[in-house]
Amino acid sequence: MQVRPLTKEEIPLIVSYFFSATPEFLRGMGANPDKLPNKLEWTQTIKNEIDLPLEEKKLFYLLWIHNHKPIGHSNLTFLEYGKKASMHLHLWNSGLRKKGLGLAFLHQCIFYYFEYFKLNMLICEPYARNKAPNAILPQLGFIKTKTYRTTPGAMNFEQEVNRWELKRENL
Repeated sequence: MQVRPLTKEEIPLIVSYFFSATPEFLRGMGANPDKLPNKLEWTQTIKNEIDLPLEEKKLFYLLWIHNHKPIGHSNLTFLEYGKKASMHLHLWNSGLRKKGLGLAFLHQCIFYYFEYFKLNMLICEPYARNKAPNAILPQLGFIKTKTYRTTPGAMNFEQEVNRWELKRENL
């Protein structure tokens, strides 16, 4: 098991994960299939972020490698170097879910994020009805601070989310 930064050549893996998902699967994670960004623009946005210095990044992706194959990713959005970021998690293959892999990969990602970006806090706000992330986060030390209604991002619908926080001093 390994986590490592996404390369430019691997960006299509991220984009195709979303575009090959069924509308039901996307809605289950809180995404609106009709709001997925343009593939080329999304690819270019990620490419541009890869080239930025650490202190200027607003997005960052870690690829999950298992048995020498990419099987998922975690990424940061709303990244503020030296302060905080929002974390997302995606295990691509449904046959690999519910086996503890997400927990193991996220454990590695969390330490990477805190160290690499000198973060004080990680935030994760999954769709309240998405059981998997809401079950994994407390096992990693995240504390649920509230549940509220919002539209979390450009490709989401309005929904109830659970806000989970992990502070550096609680690692």
